[in-house]
Amino acid sequence: MKHTKIIIILLFSLLFITPVQGREVVDLAGRTVTVPDKVDRIVALGPGALRLVVYLQAIDKVVGIETIETKSLPPFFRPYSSVCAAHIAHLPQVGSGGPGKLPDLEALLACQAQVIFSIGLDRGQIENLQAKTGVPTIILSYGKLGVWREEALQSLNLMGEVLERQARAHEIALFLEKAQEELRGTTAAAQNSSPTAYFGGLAYKGIRGLESTEEGYFPGTLVEANNVAGNNPTKGHIFIDKERLLQWNPEMIFLDYSSKHLVSREYLENRSFYQLLQAVNQGQVYSVLPYNQYNTNLESALANAYYIGNQLYPKSFNALAVEAKIAEIFDFFLGLKIDTAALPAYQPFCLKSVACR
Repeated sequence: MKHTKIIIILLFSLLFITPVQGREVVDLAGRTVTVPDKVDRIVALGPGALRLVVYLQAIDKVVGIETIETKSLPPFFRPYSSVCAAHIAHLPQVGSGGPGKLPDLEALLACQAQVIFSIGLDRGQIENLQAKTGVPTIILSYGKLGVWREEALQSLNLMGEVLERQARAHEIALFLEKAQEELRGTTAAAQNSSPTAYFGGLAYKGIRGLESTEEGYFPGTLVEANNVAGNNPTKGHIFIDKERLLQWNPEMIFLDYSSKHLVSREYLENRSFYQLLQAVNQGQVYSVLPYNQYNTNLESALANAYYIGNQLYPKSFNALAVEAKIAEIFDFFLGLKIDTAALPAYQPFCLKSVACR
């Protein structure tokens, strides 16, 4: 019965599909797509697509939402969610969402979107989706997970062009460029080289323990951290043995806030191991925000970089007023007015109890 209903809706919609009149744009797959001159109704599909809409301050144009975007998460796992929660709460859901997950065609058609933005579906899937709906469908990309690459800026600029948010897209690019310059300059001016550092407990397809880390951990690379796991960002996420961490014995450990309860429980069960680590013995274990949740939270990655830099090079970063800088980042990207002292991270990581902050 459902398939029959979908076929009827498709046939009905095809009767009224007329060629889109407007502008031509080229998406991240090199496809030429014609979009209306003025776009007021959009759907954002796949990992990170809705986040870009929020960055561009265009959430009012969204008319359909993935179910995954409505699910409750701990605070600051996906900071953009709190910004758009009120708007999306009563929007029709167009599918479950997730990497490579196709939307529900019937629900998508009912939204009457003028443009669909998609991340995570391949070209063939997109061509099929556009043919069936008659809605211009644009392929976007963040590039490699966990690194804010050129593809992400291109996607932001393209979305800004389609939604007439070019000025905002330009502001974001400038903010990012200035932040990176400031981080590089402050790091270069540091009197000391970076202490050895380990970035662990990183979420990867779920919550992970101490052994979950990354080569070329993005926020760390922004401040030239001496990452014991390596500084090659092309290798990305890895799992290590605890014995390897003992061999490295880093001077500082930065743990993903998402792993708080799991790592604290591991500590209580295996204190003897943790007490062999100099960072634990010297109180040099700190918490940072998870920045990869349904793709890259750019504001969290930048905020992490400032916090990590402040721990690695305290004398140099002290002049930046790092807490105020972190607040500025969340305000700029998301319009969130935060008290950094109330954030669930950016403080010594408590290992002594699963209940500690």
